[in-house]
This record gives sequence, C-alpha cells and structure tokens, in this order.
Amino acid sequence: MNTLHIENYFYKFVLCLQSKLLLERLKTAFILYCCLLSLLLIQGCTAVATFPTVARAGDTVSVMIGGTEKARKSTISVILTDGGGQQWDLQLLGKVRSVFNLRADARAEGSHYSSYIDSYVSWSKGHEAVQTVLVVDIPVDALAGNAFLSVDPAVDDDSSGISAPYTINIEIIPGTGSSDNFLRRDAFSGSLPVDFSRLEPAPHAKISFGFADSVVIGAASLVVDFDETVVDPNNINLYVPESNVRGSYVSTGSFGDKQRMVYWHQDGQQVFIDVIAPQGIDQKYLMMYLLHPAGISGSAGFSITASTIYDVDGNEIVLLPTLKYFQ
Repeated sequence: MNTLHIENYFYKFVLCLQSKLLLERLKTAFILYCCLLSLLLIQGCTAVATFPTVARAGDTVSVMIGGTEKARKSTISVILTDGGGQQWDLQLLGKVRSVFNLRADARAEGSHYSSYIDSYVSWSKGHEAVQTVLVVDIPVDALAGNAFLSVDPAVDDDSSGISAPYTINIEIIPGTGSSDNFLRRDAFSGSLPVDFSRLEPAPHAKISFGFADSVVIGAASLVVDFDETVVDPNNINLYVPESNVRGSYVSTGSFGDKQRMVYWHQDGQQVFIDVIAPQGIDQKYLMMYLLHPAGISGSAGFSITASTIYDVDGNEIVLLPTLKYFQ
C-alpha cells in the first residue's frame, strides 16, 4: 500500500511515476459546464492526492485518484480512518458525491513535449490522458487529528502506476464544517448548486481497434446500428480523443504521424463513421465513443454491423473493431 501526502499544492508539482501535473483549486467557481479546477495534466500517468490536505469534520474534500475512464461513483470504495482510528465507509454512508475526469489544456507544454513513455502510459491502459477526481464529504462526527482515506476505484485501467487501494493522508482539524454545494449563478436565477451528474460520463459505446498487434491503420469505415425507438438519433454524438504520442522508446519521432480525420453522420437508423489517416495511425491510438443522454427507457442497442479497415497503401486488412457499452 502506498501513502502519498501532498502539501502546499498551490506551489508544488504533484509527482507520480511518469507524470507531473499542476492543479489549483478554484474555491469560488466550481462551474457546472466548464472546468471546475484549473488543471495542467502534463502526462498520461496521473496523481493520487487530496486538495486541500486540511479539512473539518463535515467539509467536502476533492481527491485525485489516478487516471481511469472506468471509475464510477457507484462502484468506488472509500474508507475514512479518522484521527481517533474509527473507520467510516463513505460509500455506504452516501458521502461519495462524484467521480469525474479532467483533461489538460490542449496547448499544455507537457501535452506535446513529454517523453515517449510519459505520454504513452495512459494509452497503454486503453484511454487518453485524464486525471480522475473523487469528491467526498467527511462525516460530521469524524474525530480531529491525522486521518487518511483508503480508496479503491475497482478498475483495471488506472495509469497512475500506484497499486490500489491508495492511502491518501488528510488532516481533520477541530471545528464543524459543512458540505460544499459549489454554488454558481446564471443570468436568470440566484445561487444554484453544482449538478455533479453533468460532469460524469454520459452513457456511451466505446469502439476500439485493438492493442497488441501494432497494426497501422490508413483508413476505416464503420456502420453502427442502434435502436431508434429507444434513443433519439438526433441525440447521438461521437467523441474521438486525440493522441500527441510520438516516436518510440528509441526515437523521438516527429509530430503529425498520429493524425486522423473523422467524419460521421446518422440517417435515423444507423451511424456511419469514416476515418482517414494518410500517414497511418497505430491501432491503439484510434478509439471513439458514441454518446447518448442518460434516462432512456431501455438499451440503445449499439452494435457494429459492418467494418472495413485499410492500410496506408489502400489494401484491406483483417482487423475487427470491438464495441463495449457503458451505461
């Protein structure tokens, strides 16, 4: 079990095996639709720490729990051991408020000029570079003193390089705090609490092209079926993450060799996706997500009904993309 106690987070880099990231807490503007925290996520590997490290019983704390796209509020395990040694199951007590991901500014220095291994590590786990954040409330009866959180995201795609469960130190100081609603204002109403569900992943189907075979894709054409009686075709959207990984272990490589152009549309019954990568893109760096709103009456029924994959010379190659649905 690893223990990381990160102090003075406003002025220090948080370090993990192959990453650096700079986080500042925005105490007065935890905004619903925009970035809640000012984040510089330098590399694919991500950190494990709290910010801030000091809180009162009853306060809200934000915890960095590595980098994973599979962590969910409903399945994460969070145990608080307070200053008196008493343990609190925050999941059982309903104190786990949210699990969501943050991404770096696309212009960030480290997003483009990290070493190969630092920029590659998250993709080796099957996802782009993200910092996963957990928000929890400390029980009002927790005793003051040196305390710690034991956090197990229950995932297999964490890129932090640290084995779960994580032990994250916090200090509970005397006094009674209160759960933070991260209030915001708009032009039409007064103070409104943040809706954390809007920050968490929408239901989606992830399409991947494999990992281990190092197949270089020049173009791809996919047809995806869905149940138009359950999900409104106009509500389906596609997200395709960009990779800035370049070169290899032995060579820096040049920018541009992971470029891909994606065009897609739907005709009310199927989604058609076309990818062009003239310089070729390694299969592990090509993935896409079909999204739909939460609250539909049944399964969206996403399934790949046809796919054709080509190499950079225009020759058809044998490669079957996979689709996995996440509610």
